[in-house]
Amino acid sequence: MTYKTKLSLPLVLEKKPVEFVRPSKHTPCEILSLSTLDNDFLNEVMYATIYVFKANEKNRNDPVSLLRKAFSDLLVYYYPLSGKLTRRESDRKLQLVCRGEGVQFEVATTSLDLSSLNYIENLDDQVALQLVPEIEIAYNTNVSYQPLALQVTKFSCGGFTIGTALMHAVCDGFGVAQIIHALTELAGGKSEPSVIPVWQRERLVGKVDNEPAKVPGGNVASLLVTSPYIPSNDMVTETINIQPGTIKKLKDYLMRECNFPKECFTTYEVISSCIWKLRSRALKLNPDGITVLGVAVGIRHILDAPLPQGYYGNAYIDVYVELTVRELEEASISDIAKNVKKAKKTAYDKGYLKEELNNTERLMRENVKFEGVSDGLLVLTDWRNIGWFGSMDFGWNEPVNLRPLSQKESAAHMGMILRPSKLDASMEGGVKVIMTLPRDAMVEFKKEMDAMNKLYYGDNN
Repeated sequence: MTYKTKLSLPLVLEKKPVEFVRPSKHTPCEILSLSTLDNDFLNEVMYATIYVFKANEKNRNDPVSLLRKAFSDLLVYYYPLSGKLTRRESDRKLQLVCRGEGVQFEVATTSLDLSSLNYIENLDDQVALQLVPEIEIAYNTNVSYQPLALQVTKFSCGGFTIGTALMHAVCDGFGVAQIIHALTELAGGKSEPSVIPVWQRERLVGKVDNEPAKVPGGNVASLLVTSPYIPSNDMVTETINIQPGTIKKLKDYLMRECNFPKECFTTYEVISSCIWKLRSRALKLNPDGITVLGVAVGIRHILDAPLPQGYYGNAYIDVYVELTVRELEEASISDIAKNVKKAKKTAYDKGYLKEELNNTERLMRENVKFEGVSDGLLVLTDWRNIGWFGSMDFGWNEPVNLRPLSQKESAAHMGMILRPSKLDASMEGGVKVIMTLPRDAMVEFKKEMDAMNKLYYGDNN
């Protein structure tokens, strides 16, 4: 198990004037409504993602020219992305006003080699954000703003990055992957994307009723834990590389602990259980308070008619596991993993989904949000299987690395499980976990992770 602290290295870019790329053909002029899940206030945040491509000496094409043209063609199929997000006066819900106005496209260059930045693997988030275009977002106002922007940054080695900024309200992780795949397919010479996008946001709209809203966590707000380390102005982000052998040994251990149950544990269930428990220790949460693990579960396949492949809106719901810190500490990893598995299954219940949609409508109607302490909240998202790696070769092979960036305000309560970069062959089948904690708590967290490694595996791999 290895750790990589994010490094705040200098990155000087020369940026060209911002362009606006318009759809290459006429697109509909209309106003599109979004789904209930799209309108969840937690989704009005920006996705920032960086795709890293190595130089290809055999390819003399200019990636900027290819991507600029492909972007224009992409917006014919994904024309809502060239619209503007605004709020309806009647109910304050988001909508997309589509007039084909174009999307922000930026080009930057730097004298640095990608290798000098380790292909941005452990570049500090705030530095890495320079590789992503800036979008001016008018939260909670009637001012309209663009949901998408793209930046291509060329490095002196011949490699480059594609940085995308995309509003979560317009699409989820699957949607982001679908869009970037379509872009690279068109840049590679295809006449149309292999997956044609569909809107169909009305498929995930809740019922407006007179029931009172249930605020997530509101029933236990007074019992939630606190940490002596939070709030903190000294937060650090680290990448934890977990080897494939380590994951296998842990799964085998849990299987023996459970006397070989019929249902195996997934990598997410195992990793999330370990990290939740050890993060709780590292933050020194008070033992009698309640700590919460949030799990995002995809629901594309559980509707009576599954959502079509081209659907790129938000199609996941959050489920939560609540334990006191004492219960979490005394529970075995297999017991915690069973709780995680049970929580995930609730998302597949159609009645649960219906109630979640209806309650989200109530929350919007009443304009209420959770306002309790969130020191003990961990939302651990799994980004490994949303299709971000593969099928992105448009002349420079597949990207060697991918970096999602989270907003600074929410990073302390979020963790991301990702596929490892392709720079280390020994990590094939392993995972990397990105965590942000107060500096002193991070020191404790790494000690706990190493101790767990020795306990279960008897080595330091």
